Amino acid sequence: MCLLAGCSSLSPFSTLTKLDLTLIAGDEVNPDLHGRPSPVVVQLLELRHPVAFENADFFSLYERAEQTLSKDWVNGEELELRPGEQQALKLSVEPHSRYVGVLAAYRDLPHVQWRLVLPVAPGQLTRADIVLDQTGLRMAAPQTDRAEN
Repeated sequence: MCLLAGCSSLSPFSTLTKLDLTLIAGDEVNPDLHGRPSPVVVQLLELRHPVAFENADFFSLYERAEQTLSKDWVNGEELELRPGEQQALKLSVEPHSRYVGVLAAYRDLPHVQWRLVLPVAPGQLTRADIVLDQTGLRMAAPQTDRAEN
């Protein structure tokens, strides 16, 4: 997975698989023992198939993703989000990837949704907004475009 740069990546004739991903951390994300919001580490894992990712435990994925996912793992990237932060990423996905697994290192793993799977269409652009809040990861509600009158 790599960040796209330059105008050539925006060509409608491109055969790259692209992901425009916006990660939105809520103001109350990842509360500590005293209820204070804290940064959260996020891993983006490119996958051939999602089943092993969906069935593995958090620590196997977080510490040994490549070994745990063996045949399904393609590539990975890690970043950190602070409370209230938003990161817009333009990613180029490897040709063999069909999914991106999103893994968030929350403090209270048993009580949050810490993983999410995004399908990506080969050779196309996929757009997704993911919200990270005190309940975990979730897809943002789709925005509808309104025509101006």
